Amino acid sequence: MGVPEFFLAFAFGIHILMVNIGIALATIIPFLEWKARKLSDTRLLSNAKNLFKIYAATYGLAGVFGTAFTVFLLSYYPEFIGVAGAVTLYPFGIAILFITLHFFSIVTYWYGWDRFSTNTHLTIGALLAFSAYMIPFGFRSVFAFLNTPTGLLIKGSKLELDLMAALANPTFPPLYLKSIVGALIVGFLFVAAVYAYKKYKGELDDPAIEEELILKPVEIAAVLLVIQAFLGAWYIASLALAAPYKFNNIFAALGLRACGPSPAADYSWLFILKMVFVAAQFLAIIYVLSTAKNGVTATGIEAVKLAAASAALGLITGEYLNAFSQYPYFVAALPQIAAKIPEPWRTLLARALDLRNANILTMDPGLIAFTAVFLAALLAAALYFIYVVFFKGVAEK
Repeated sequence: MGVPEFFLAFAFGIHILMVNIGIALATIIPFLEWKARKLSDTRLLSNAKNLFKIYAATYGLAGVFGTAFTVFLLSYYPEFIGVAGAVTLYPFGIAILFITLHFFSIVTYWYGWDRFSTNTHLTIGALLAFSAYMIPFGFRSVFAFLNTPTGLLIKGSKLELDLMAALANPTFPPLYLKSIVGALIVGFLFVAAVYAYKKYKGELDDPAIEEELILKPVEIAAVLLVIQAFLGAWYIASLALAAPYKFNNIFAALGLRACGPSPAADYSWLFILKMVFVAAQFLAIIYVLSTAKNGVTATGIEAVKLAAASAALGLITGEYLNAFSQYPYFVAALPQIAAKIPEPWRTLLARALDLRNANILTMDPGLIAFTAVFLAALLAAALYFIYVVFFKGVAEK
């Protein structure tokens, strides 16, 4: 892995984790508000509002590191951005439209708390959740395109995209659904860990809240983890058919081989590491649920934390596996389709879609050192922010 890939992976890993927690919180919080108002449960309503403050923090962190990732991508691979931006304008446009709508929903939902009527506020909450699901709909269609460029049209001197054909990409449905379910798993376990921490600090003395915000999220995560296993298998099968280069880079060393290009690297270790994190989640969840007859025990609190940490690490590992298993290409199916692309597009795309062809102007040692210092400072600020919001702030509530 070179310097550009490392900086991209670093920023992307933190960004995608915060995004996924945000997708789940955008689902959980409106549901908790609806349930609290239905039951006239003021304590549950107060906790829903406190969770929204945490959600705002995750959204801010996701935005900061998403911006850093975008700047790195533009700086290191301007030629790729030029090609990809032109071809995938529509799916990017879908994502940007719903990012705007989601930001509007966040501001309006917070401002409208106890100001708007219940039905109006819950409607905004539904919009908050819907827009959260539609943002990855746009981005995952781009990721599916980077698996195999279904819908790519070459018309003389122009590259175009057939949007409906792109959405029919065989890797898109499992990738999108797997992403949503994975986000919900991480988010539910995150909420459970937040309240497990409160219980550990002696801040939680309500059995009903403990049941609602520790045990139920863990139960839901357990069900979703089973669903995720089937979606993961579906996605793997779609890669074997549509992006065998990527499939072989992951599974050839494990004895599974798809018809297509020979593996150029061995990423089976990354897949195994992800499975270790999944197994850790599963075992920790089973332990929590099997020992919680009379509430969450002290060791159960630690198990909740382990499950949440394993889910977060598993999500990041899975994203890295999905990205780097097609290295050095931005489009995993490039070795298969290169011969079918007419000149001059064949030469242009071969250069633009190769991760090794980073902008030479960004390789200055001084600039690299400056970027590393900037990222270290950004990480330190983010960690302090997380401490204040997720730990110190939670303990004070």
